[in-house]
Amino acid sequence: MKFTRVLYKQNIGRNIVNIWYVQRERKIRYDNAEHHLSKFGVSIKEASEVVHPKSEPPAKLKFEFLRPRKIEFNETHPDWKTQPCLVFKDHNVLQEGFCQAQILTNTVCLPDSSSNYIQDSFLDLPEHVDDIVKRIISTSNIFDAHQELLPKKKDPERPAWVFPRDYGLTDCRKMRNLSKKLLQLCESLSGPDIAQKRCILYDGVVQLNLDKESNLIQFILRSDVMITSKNPLKPIKSSSSGTEINLPNMYPMHYTIGLDKTNVYKNEDIYPISSTSPWNNVHTIFVHYDPVEVKNKTELPVTETQIFSRTLIKTYTIAAFYARQKFGSSVKKLPEPVTIQCIQSDGKNYHFFVFQLNSLDVNDVNVKNFWCALSPLTLYEKAEYDNGRPVIEGYNPEVFKRIFAFYKNGN
Repeated sequence: MKFTRVLYKQNIGRNIVNIWYVQRERKIRYDNAEHHLSKFGVSIKEASEVVHPKSEPPAKLKFEFLRPRKIEFNETHPDWKTQPCLVFKDHNVLQEGFCQAQILTNTVCLPDSSSNYIQDSFLDLPEHVDDIVKRIISTSNIFDAHQELLPKKKDPERPAWVFPRDYGLTDCRKMRNLSKKLLQLCESLSGPDIAQKRCILYDGVVQLNLDKESNLIQFILRSDVMITSKNPLKPIKSSSSGTEINLPNMYPMHYTIGLDKTNVYKNEDIYPISSTSPWNNVHTIFVHYDPVEVKNKTELPVTETQIFSRTLIKTYTIAAFYARQKFGSSVKKLPEPVTIQCIQSDGKNYHFFVFQLNSLDVNDVNVKNFWCALSPLTLYEKAEYDNGRPVIEGYNPEVFKRIFAFYKNGN
């Protein structure tokens, strides 16, 4: 410990106050200054005659802070419409799950035999690719130095117990990093001949207006990752097939159950890809499922069929815009089908789908759209620190093989 020099200070203000207190009753001494000055013709005046009285200060300016006017969602709103609109957004899920999404999009599921559409293109990759994928999993889930406040923990058996808040990597960041780095690996493995035919778009916003029977439905969604290509994908089957497959029956439920109804909306369509772009053919989309963002209105856990319904709605919305841009907004039955691949992931479990859009008329049950699902896969079982050591367990090499096959499909 270091001793410093003591500094002595004195309060000058206290001394000044003391001087004024002592000398406050001192009498003014007459020094005959006025008598001497009058001899030289200097006029003497009272101080009150020379010093102007203190003028009144101007009135204080009143500053009125303009607060933003509260927006009323009623007839006075500029976007108010008489016809109500049913809205589906990124955080929503359909109440009845996948069957409700099938009715909304006029889509039927093809049998498992249609999965050969993509199985034939699987290739054997070099052994070092698995080591690269494991390194990608480590950098996305373990070694990322980003720290963020994680969601609150809840114990169903002790709902009132408050857990301490943790900092770490959110599921959303893990999924984004993983998808981005896996696509970079696909680009490097496929070579410039294929990579130059692809374009990757992140977080594109899509807004689609849909008229089904007498209801106006609006999908406002985000494409987490969208891969576009110079060449379109080939269809799964002929658009005339699948007539023997019927849409599911939701009776007594209506297909609009659970959708938000509002009279304040805009009729404009939003699509992130320009028609003049050489990469205007949608190839593959990644749909990320974040349990923190996606919630059920009933406060019950989101089921797997509800997650798949959200994926189908996103895929249909992007495919419909792609078809409108390619064939025109007034076309209902498409001259040729539009095919899009979809990969849904929560950062650990991967689901692979192929969607074929045959018609933009959701009221025509004679021409249906096709949905083909491949078997789900799990990328890893565990990727975290275990006793201070980074551990990856249960790695499945088939996941990246399928992602790479989706990326190369169509060349």
